[in-house]
Amino acid sequence: MLQTDLFFSYGLASGLALAAKNQLKREPDSLVNKYFLATVLWLSLFFVPQILYLLKRFPAWESMFVANSYSDYPPWFMSLYPIATIVMGALGFYFTNIFLKKGNTTAAMIQVIWSFVAALFIATIGWDGTGYQRLLYAGTGTDWVNGVVFPFTAFFTGPVFLNLLWLEALLLIPYSFLFLKWAREK
Repeated sequence: MLQTDLFFSYGLASGLALAAKNQLKREPDSLVNKYFLATVLWLSLFFVPQILYLLKRFPAWESMFVANSYSDYPPWFMSLYPIATIVMGALGFYFTNIFLKKGNTTAAMIQVIWSFVAALFIATIGWDGTGYQRLLYAGTGTDWVNGVVFPFTAFFTGPVFLNLLWLEALLLIPYSFLFLKWAREK
């Protein structure tokens, strides 16, 4: 969901910086190093493409039913949103790295926590108290506008959920590889 993806981008990139905390302390530049580059590449090659796929395939769900169809998104938004997602991830990595370089591991960990809390708050509460209903809605944008009710369990057999399963696997496998590799390095 677009409203949460910016926060998840920040938090996931912060997590990668935390995984490489020992190595980053030795790096002279916070942005010119292989860990930052790998994080930006991961965002660009795995995270952003899944967002764009979901946006094209399920435009109403991806916007929390603000947009009804793909054509409801203005072209400028479609151009800027992927960039904003990568920038948010880069900022998450950068600020976490800055805190690590200052020896403030607690503040570095808070970067992951606050961003995930914000994403989960939006997904569950939303801006109008219907976040969880929007998140678990099994219908289309037209269904949502017309007030068609589905049991929340219908979401777990619907196309959005089934697509999320394989997309998240494609996202988390390389993320886990980077995270574990960096966490094990000395």
